[in-house]
Amino acid sequence: MPKTKITALYCRVAREDDDAIALQEAMLKEYSREHGYDIVFVYADNGESGLNFDRPALSRLEADINAGRVSTVIVRSIDRISRDYIKNLEWVEKNRCIGVSFISISDGFGVSHFDVLSRSIREFLAPKKNFEKNPKNFLVTT
Repeated sequence: MPKTKITALYCRVAREDDDAIALQEAMLKEYSREHGYDIVFVYADNGESGLNFDRPALSRLEADINAGRVSTVIVRSIDRISRDYIKNLEWVEKNRCIGVSFISISDGFGVSHFDVLSRSIREFLAPKKNFEKNPKNFLVTT
């Protein structure tokens, strides 16, 4: 019998606000229903900053992803995962590599769109990362 994969709905607000979490959850559940995602689990960080990756619900989500239980993550917008877009790209790419799809409703993209954006940003940042690894390679002598 194959393992059942779940769709994860992730919500986050920086200031504790039960109404804002409920609105995000309702939006995600409606989207899931309309697009045929049957088995959904909600992960909600209420009152947790997007600058911090050490959040209870995000940690549970990552544990379920690493255990192979999650096939898709749906968020209202990409900044629900993090306010740092580079960290978002890294997070989505890491999970895409193990077969997890990612959908950001308000941003209007799924994982295939994110692949193009991710690749473009990685190529743009490659020289910076190379410089950080070995600045001596970038010394200009005259």
